[in-house]
Amino acid sequence: MFNETHPVFTLLLLAGLFHISLANEVSRLRLVPFPKQIELQKGVFALTGKLVLEAPDETAELFTGLINGELHRASLPAVEVCHLTETTNTLRISCESGQRIPQIELASNASLEGYALEIHPDEIICSGTDSAGLFFGVQTLCQLIRANRIGNGLPCLKIRDWPSLRWRCFQDDLTRGPSSTLRTLKRNVDLGAGLKMNLFTYYMEYQFAFKKHPRIGPANGSLTPEDLSALVEYSKPRHVDILGNQQSFGHLAHILKHEEYAPLRETGDVICPTREDTYLLLNDLYSEVCPLLPFEMFNVCCDETWGLGTGPSKTLADQIGVGGVYVQHIRRVHGMLKYTYGKRMMMWGDIILQHPDKLDQIPKDTVMLTWGYDAAPDFEHQIDPFAESGYEFFVCPGISNWSRILPDFSIATTNIFNFVRDGAKHKALGMLNTAWEDDGEALKSYNWYGYAWGAECAWNASSTSTEEFNQRIGAVLFGEPGFHFGQAITLLGKTHPIPGMNGMFNSRFWENDFQRAAGDASAQAAARHLLEVVEPAIEHLLACKKDATSNAELLDAFLLGARRMERIGLRVLDGLRAAEAYTEACETPDRARRLKRLEEVRQLIETNRQSHAELGKEFERIWLEESKPYALDWTLARYENLVHWYADLAARVADAHKKAAAGEALPAPEQMGFALP
Repeated sequence: MFNETHPVFTLLLLAGLFHISLANEVSRLRLVPFPKQIELQKGVFALTGKLVLEAPDETAELFTGLINGELHRASLPAVEVCHLTETTNTLRISCESGQRIPQIELASNASLEGYALEIHPDEIICSGTDSAGLFFGVQTLCQLIRANRIGNGLPCLKIRDWPSLRWRCFQDDLTRGPSSTLRTLKRNVDLGAGLKMNLFTYYMEYQFAFKKHPRIGPANGSLTPEDLSALVEYSKPRHVDILGNQQSFGHLAHILKHEEYAPLRETGDVICPTREDTYLLLNDLYSEVCPLLPFEMFNVCCDETWGLGTGPSKTLADQIGVGGVYVQHIRRVHGMLKYTYGKRMMMWGDIILQHPDKLDQIPKDTVMLTWGYDAAPDFEHQIDPFAESGYEFFVCPGISNWSRILPDFSIATTNIFNFVRDGAKHKALGMLNTAWEDDGEALKSYNWYGYAWGAECAWNASSTSTEEFNQRIGAVLFGEPGFHFGQAITLLGKTHPIPGMNGMFNSRFWENDFQRAAGDASAQAAARHLLEVVEPAIEHLLACKKDATSNAELLDAFLLGARRMERIGLRVLDGLRAAEAYTEACETPDRARRLKRLEEVRQLIETNRQSHAELGKEFERIWLEESKPYALDWTLARYENLVHWYADLAARVADAHKKAAAGEALPAPEQMGFALP
């Protein structure tokens, strides 16, 4: 045994402290997803001076664009490119080209898409298990340049990394109103690929420009075949596949509402499985989409078929049960996809879980999509039936954005973490991280925190804490040197449970707080609590945007959502002040005081009118940056109604002001909506 004064003990202690110090340095690297193995080395690779990128011929231009984009944003000189004619999954950056590139070993257990990245004082070398692995290694290098520079250089290190899940997918809902432009879809692919996601899907009910059925998709809000083909082509070199889908049972109200499809109604939302014309229609829809999508799988959805067995299929349902009718339809669709279009069918798993005795009738090559969106401690009850029955499956958490002012970041982080953790435990084929835009009042950009967290969890099987992630994500997404974005998200995650805020659903924003809360002490306390949380969150978002070197435009949607929350709190308190001022105006015998207090009421109303008008204009601007015009008027009409309401109230107060100036009595506070308890 050594005592504390023994020199060997001292050396061991220093060595231990050195390793602890290195571990701390590694944990401070800002990378998403965080690599599985990182070893820091001595030295720095200088990014100044003449550098040459030697890369495989077929990817050299793409890699040069990615790396030079980061260098340009850092005000550093661009690399020159040297095309390697031999087939290789290795690249190098150094001062000189033409020398043989040394091979670096990958991790012994590295899977497809794994990579090794080494930064030495004189060169950077990256190798992949395949071309996708090399691409994802380059994405890590880009994050190192963006968020981890030491002066004008990069820390020397060795990384060995590989994904935990084969497919890491995220979803854009294109069919509840807002339909992303091709530019936004390409941005999705770029950002997703930068976070090492390899599968992207859109959700589709009716907003597709079907040539055989032109009545279905709105002209100013449909995904076109041309845009879908362009997206597939754009995504291929970025190693992102496009997963197609088409609702094929429920959620078809916007198709069935047309009179020509009325005979196909089981209910107003569910298509009838006992009509042959149903399958002619579905075949027509598949025929226009499936040939555009090289990816082997296709999602037919078939979730939430409420009312099945109550329409024309009731007679059959009475004979074989609703579950039997459901399975019969699924088998018919499966055969159509497999034998006509060569696609492997995917389907949401919620309905078949309600009929477990029919599960074995679903073809075994079906990929099950098991979904759930609450902050449950585990999801094995939704996984076990498929895993134990031999089905391959995806776990499908969600970013909790649906119908909300901003996503519920607190619920989303728990839901995604736990669902992906349990999926990895039971050998899930992949993760599909869902976004839904149920009320049509949605923006796209504020989804990226949840998407990025899903990418982290899927790559690393939910082994990262949210605290660590929040320290890194602002630097990775935006290049901010500080930690403002993560702090803003932490604060905004506290808004949804505040009493009286109704979970921060959009419907809460449209309530009349200005008058209703005047005598409600609990509403006023909740408003003050909300402002205590939201106002510093806004300051953090503004600081992040000021410092951002990339993707700064994404922050506008976060800021708009935070400011809508802020306005809820402010108008509660403004309404109280207006009620107090109007009540005093009615009670005071001092004419000058009365007129002054009425003017204060008018100004409070005008402040809120103007604020709501500005929020509406910002919403319109961001929407048109992201999405097609269709359905924008749904939400703008709500803003316009609010603005008109405040304008009308201001006019009534102006009329009262005239009466007061003429010496007439004012309307009672109750008549004006300004009653105090």
